[in-house]
Amino acid sequence: MAMSGNLAVPTASGRRPRRAGPHLLLAALALVLIVACFYAVRGLSLFVSPMLFLAAIFLEVVLLGVLVFALLAALSAPSNALRSLAVSAWEGLRTNEYVLRARASDSRTLLWLGNRLRWDRPTGIWLTATVVIVAIPLLNFLQLLWTVATRGAVTQVDERIANLVPKVRTPGETAFFSEATMLANSQTIILLAAAAAALLWWRRQRVAAAVVLATAVGQEVLYSVVKELVARTRPDVSLALLDEATHSFPSGHAMRATVVYGLIAYLLVKAWRSVAARTLAVVGWLIVVLLVGLSRVYLGVHFATDVWGGMLLGAALLAGAIGTLEIAARYPIVRGRLLPRMGSSVLIAAPAAAIVFALVAAPLLIHPQTHPAQERTQALPSLEASSLSRLPLYSETLTGERMEPASFILVGSEDELIHTFEGHGWDRADPSTFANTLQALAVGLQGGRYPTAPVTPAFMASQPEAIAFQKPTAAESLRQRHHTRIWRTDYTAPDGRPVWEGTASFDDGIELAGTAKLPTHHIDPNIDAERAYITHSLGLADHFISLTGPQMGHNASGDEFFTDGRAELLSLAETDVPPEGKAQAGDSGLSIRPQNE
Repeated sequence: MAMSGNLAVPTASGRRPRRAGPHLLLAALALVLIVACFYAVRGLSLFVSPMLFLAAIFLEVVLLGVLVFALLAALSAPSNALRSLAVSAWEGLRTNEYVLRARASDSRTLLWLGNRLRWDRPTGIWLTATVVIVAIPLLNFLQLLWTVATRGAVTQVDERIANLVPKVRTPGETAFFSEATMLANSQTIILLAAAAAALLWWRRQRVAAAVVLATAVGQEVLYSVVKELVARTRPDVSLALLDEATHSFPSGHAMRATVVYGLIAYLLVKAWRSVAARTLAVVGWLIVVLLVGLSRVYLGVHFATDVWGGMLLGAALLAGAIGTLEIAARYPIVRGRLLPRMGSSVLIAAPAAAIVFALVAAPLLIHPQTHPAQERTQALPSLEASSLSRLPLYSETLTGERMEPASFILVGSEDELIHTFEGHGWDRADPSTFANTLQALAVGLQGGRYPTAPVTPAFMASQPEAIAFQKPTAAESLRQRHHTRIWRTDYTAPDGRPVWEGTASFDDGIELAGTAKLPTHHIDPNIDAERAYITHSLGLADHFISLTGPQMGHNASGDEFFTDGRAELLSLAETDVPPEGKAQAGDSGLSIRPQNE
């Protein structure tokens, strides 16, 4: 079997050979963007913007796929010099005595491997390529499935994202993601698949129409079976805006968007000859997949790994369907005939109709609403260190890295907490929405005032802070501020009052932090001094409890801190709010902080 002819680019049709230059340029661009996404992921994990964090990870994976595709395309279109070298190398390999001896042997293994690389049969190179491409997302899906089943570390990130999202929702984003999730609701997918099949049938592409319907039905059956086998519980109902009765892993919406929209995008690529039009079809498909996936996390009905699992399983099924169509178009496996040219420009009407339907139907069919959380508390036998040691004592990053230990144990109701801090000149921080975070960045870089600026979310026992307070210095600038993050625990004091935990830090300026070198606050390393400032600013006496012991560490930005490991035990009922009401914002300044900081 002479393979050398396969290395030459056919020119009998008059077409010029493809050049590797454009593909290498695309690969270089993808590599640059992958590096940019890497820094974006690191930066967004610092600022904890959940939707942008997940979008950056998705984009990084997509760009990695683009890089691999561009490199393979460049290798398939080598220069004349490389082509000549490749042909010479192949001819030398074919005539090598060891190769000739192996080919002359009766080894079934070598014969089987050789048949897997043949171009003249459907079970050759195209089937091999299809199996390899299907295996990549499928193996990643199985690895993710094992991680979910064994509650690996990534599931803790799942929980932190799910717990944070309700804190950063806005009405506008809720309406937007309700429309996005409608793109893959069952009603929209039925319309999309039926319209695409009808258009293909009308264009006499009966096999393609049947494949669209079979794939749409098959992916519904596949993800439903996997859901029942895995039986993962969805996020707590108090975190969700929609009611869902089925299990969580994998996300059916993410799989629908990946498979059905992906198959139609493939058929459009086959129909269109314009590179720009083909690129638009692929980019449009990726945008739909991304928005649908983000919507499921935003609406609180799926964990991030559910969505990723749906995308991976969908990608495997989509690759199998496309590989089958490509083989059928090259080899007479369907009724002994080659599959006719697939795809049609009129097929664009199907996704267009689906998008219009989703936008119109979303307000009618999707009604997001919050659900009250069920309080599950346990009474502490006492407020001694031995009892308080059962509390989660350290704050943590989105990825679970340990940060500052608790500086406060506060006892009292939420109203008492708010009344105590606001009555002593503290401002409650705004939610860490995307808009608020951008405003804080702009104001901080300009040195302006934003007394209710959001704080970077932190976690304790996978929960984001319930509330945060801050107080400016005499400089009246966002560059410097006192602040504390406070979490409500699952415990109550012996008298039934809620128990809270808090951390303390003083922002003493702006820095470029982390690998991404993004602007954020730098903290004073002496967090015990800030603990003392907060306690005395509330008019409370010191009541120390040793919980963690002396230590040094660093926060999410990499800023170092040191502490004696003690926490202040503060009873909020004992606070004395000034009768004139809220104190002046900057009246205390830094006077209580040690001079040797």
